[in-house]
Amino acid sequence: MAGDKKSLHPAFAVTNIKNLIPIFLDIKQDEYSSWVFLFQLHLQAHNFSFLIDGTSPPPELDASTILQLDALCRQWMFATMAKDLMLMVLKSGTTAKQIWDHLQRLFQENKGSRAVTLGSKFVNLKFIDCNSVDDYCDKIQALSHRLSDLDFPMNENRLVIQLVNGLP
Repeated sequence: MAGDKKSLHPAFAVTNIKNLIPIFLDIKQDEYSSWVFLFQLHLQAHNFSFLIDGTSPPPELDASTILQLDALCRQWMFATMAKDLMLMVLKSGTTAKQIWDHLQRLFQENKGSRAVTLGSKFVNLKFIDCNSVDDYCDKIQALSHRLSDLDFPMNENRLVIQLVNGLP
């Protein structure tokens, strides 16, 4: 009798995905690659990356559990994205993989133009536009991270040059 009992998948015990994936995916921000990294890490830890990477599910999972995990994965995606983005992708697919692929296309197709916009903000940031030295440095660092997320990394020399150029 004990062998007939179906055990609950550990992913169903997650009560607040926002604690585990603290990055909020937003089309207006460029933190997609960081969000992807954390999301994939979380799926890997719970052994259901197969939902987004196209690999075969583990043989011990039945079809019903796979459908439930897929729904859970979609819920996690929606819970960690901005409302505008969620409404944009809500009907883009009926599976986690379809939504995942749609998000990838959405964020990767126009990253060049987003990098140009961020690059302009980066070079035009001035100390006078900030509340303090810490705020100024934080904004330079944040823009640098966002550019790196778009595959346009800034090296330390470039950061120092921008830091000095923006000073009065």
